[in-house]
Amino acid sequence: MNITSDLSLTLLRKGLNALSERQSVIAHNVANIETPGYKASDVAFEENLRHALASSSTVPMQTTDAAHLTEQGRQRQEIAELTHATYRRNQTSMRKDGNNVDIENEMLDLAETALRFQAMTSLASKKLAMMRMVVQESR
Repeated sequence: MNITSDLSLTLLRKGLNALSERQSVIAHNVANIETPGYKASDVAFEENLRHALASSSTVPMQTTDAAHLTEQGRQRQEIAELTHATYRRNQTSMRKDGNNVDIENEMLDLAETALRFQAMTSLASKKLAMMRMVVQESR
């Protein structure tokens, strides 16, 4: 078994990367709180993840050839291609100078991001510990 092909570890790695990027974006937003005309940024990941995990069809796929992509294979491929995207929040303006950074929302997002990151690192650690235990027991 290749450890890098484990689906849950792949999801955790991609989630941690997105959360790390979100933390950087939030820090950048806070650093520019007094910059006139600055528009806050955010990271989109969760919706892409929901789409990749959702079953796109209610009718099971029929395979007539071993080379056909199975539903599980399609989902694995979508997860492998899963990315996060940084975007600007241009819709709102908090002040007359055009800056739309709201420090309260940024601090709330930062705390939420930190909690999610902590939870995901804990899950990754437990998954790796289980795999290590399996390897040690099989010797």
